[in-house]
Amino acid sequence: MVIYVGMVPLQEARALLSLGTIEPNGERIRPFVFSLGEGRLHASPTAGLEGFLYGEERSAKLVGREMLLRHLPDYARYLGGLFAPVAWAQEACNKVQNILHSPLPPQARYGQLMDFLSLYTQGLRREMAAADKSRWSRQARIYEIFPRAFNLAGKRMARGRAPGTGRPFFADFGAQDLLDIKALGFDAVWVMGIFPIGLRNRSGSAGGSPYSIRDHEALNPELGTADDFRGFVDRAHQAGLKVIMDFVPNHTSMDSKLLMNHPEFFLNKRADPAGPEQPDRGFFTHTDPATGRKLWVRHGGYGIFGNVEFWIDTAQVDYSQPGLRREMIRIVKSWVERFNVDGFRVDMAYLDLNANFSRTWDVRMPQQEFMDELIAAVKAAYPATAFIAEGYDNWDELSIAGFDLIYSKNNMDRPGGHTGWYDALHSRCPGCIQAAIERAEYLQWQTAGSAALHFFGNHDEASPQRSFGPWTQGASFLTLLMPGSHLFYGSQEIGFDRPDPREPKSIPFCAPVTIDWQSAKSDTAQFYEELFRTAQALREIHDNPILKALRPQGDPAWVGYALLAPEKKQPAVLVLANPTERSVAVDFHDEESGLAWLGQLPPYGYSLLETSAGDQLP
Repeated sequence: MVIYVGMVPLQEARALLSLGTIEPNGERIRPFVFSLGEGRLHASPTAGLEGFLYGEERSAKLVGREMLLRHLPDYARYLGGLFAPVAWAQEACNKVQNILHSPLPPQARYGQLMDFLSLYTQGLRREMAAADKSRWSRQARIYEIFPRAFNLAGKRMARGRAPGTGRPFFADFGAQDLLDIKALGFDAVWVMGIFPIGLRNRSGSAGGSPYSIRDHEALNPELGTADDFRGFVDRAHQAGLKVIMDFVPNHTSMDSKLLMNHPEFFLNKRADPAGPEQPDRGFFTHTDPATGRKLWVRHGGYGIFGNVEFWIDTAQVDYSQPGLRREMIRIVKSWVERFNVDGFRVDMAYLDLNANFSRTWDVRMPQQEFMDELIAAVKAAYPATAFIAEGYDNWDELSIAGFDLIYSKNNMDRPGGHTGWYDALHSRCPGCIQAAIERAEYLQWQTAGSAALHFFGNHDEASPQRSFGPWTQGASFLTLLMPGSHLFYGSQEIGFDRPDPREPKSIPFCAPVTIDWQSAKSDTAQFYEELFRTAQALREIHDNPILKALRPQGDPAWVGYALLAPEKKQPAVLVLANPTERSVAVDFHDEESGLAWLGQLPPYGYSLLETSAGDQLP
């Protein structure tokens, strides 16, 4: 299934720009690595033209272009290999080679090459951006709702309104409730855990894990009917909000509709006749209703440090089965067809990549990635549908598959590096946070690969105040003022936190918890109210600004970034923070932009400044 950007195949354009094309040996071309002299190397952030130009610009700033002239023969080989598999780009390839092999002096050839590549890449980037119907997700501010705990009536009462009718969640969630979320500056809602939950081996006393799903195609009846959900989506759209829901591809509940109808779609083996009710570790006994035969079915699980850990209330599906792939694609498309949802947060997406799945479960996989098949099929029919990967590894593979956004939580070992946003904030290490900002700068700039979804909390993490302590406000400040997409977990704005000893989550799955909106911590509520207002004001004044990492001179203990208007019609905005427990002096200047500032940040302090190029604020 081929999707086009104008007359150009989308996947080929993405490969040429940022993912890397395929070399004759079948491997994908890697990011170019620049030699800066004295043994120093600087890897481009991605393969392809975007990564190459971005890496060259930063390398030239570090050492000057004269030091990079030695790379001209390397550029000829790299760019020739990059362009070679793309038939429609051969004219550009010939132009590059003619420049590189012309009799002009090296400096002139270098300048012509970079000028041509820059113009060619800019044109292709514009075409990509214009054709990308799901690009809205790259700027989406997503408000996550856990319906079972949300307590809509209590939230209304805390705002001085009538509590409501007591109808099911989706029927009761009205236009004003959605407008309240919109008024905070959000433009999407992710309603988490809306499926029927399995009964067999159900965990905890709160109704079970929302990720042990009995029917991927149905709504939990406790939350309402199909018409109730359809009405909720319609009201959200009228309020200017996109609606995102989960897709949980890796597993089902142990009593799921899919397992009952298609046990062949699951990892299983015939039960031992001598003891069918005593399955091996990681298995459970299932009786096939069609044949009466007893099977041992794998629990859903994941590989970690050479071992497999299991979610013991789930059953593991088998992505080596083409029939399962077709069924899962059909189910995902049906949610768009029936309810007009706008996007999917794909649970533990990286587990079902071929290499990971094969390694964990020792099965032989089809050549194509399931995530490729899924995203291509859905976007061919519904191009504006966004896909968000919960991914803690395999950034490049998820990006190649076509995900619009990938969780930015942890560091990943990949060519060009990746510093995860959440873990960097959690570390309170200025250098780590600085590296995460620099990674965010590139991911916001590039068009062909996945963007990052930033957050300082979600339903899986401990509450921000437990995770970050006195650094909570600074971490929130850096995240919510950053351009691009971010995720906010509903209830964090009041500092709600009810952990269970078995789970560090602010709202555990294992015990009944209801958000108490009326017990909001006044200082926390005031902080977020002001921060939401500031973030909205910035978005109104600086529409889609350019993120620029600030690099400290002097004391390296502070971190920050600038928001620059693309055409410099507005002053630059500086967002600064101090993740340390000591006061730090901020002293920096950027010759390229003319930005400079000299001042002081208290322990865990933060500041928002507006400055024109050349200004030095007191």
